[in-house]
Amino acid sequence: MDALMLEGWTPILLVSVVVAIIIFFMSRKVTKKILLLISIVLSLICVGILIYSIEVVGGWAGIGIGVVTLSCLFGIGLGTISGAFIKSK
Repeated sequence: MDALMLEGWTPILLVSVVVAIIIFFMSRKVTKKILLLISIVLSLICVGILIYSIEVVGGWAGIGIGVVTLSCLFGIGLGTISGAFIKSK
């Protein structure tokens, strides 16, 4: 029964993990400048979606979109930090 406690949060957590893995593997193929540029562009897109979900959508649907977007933003940051750290070695 405890395994089902994360049932509603699993897609949100998976978005963060998948985005971090994609950014990490992408960092192995591109230069550090391009990695940071891609990270900044994706972060700005996430911030735009977050503002859209608060201002336009509103309600519980807006909160859901905002939480998924924050999870994606966290994954972008985590993937960028880990990718830049691996690139510096």
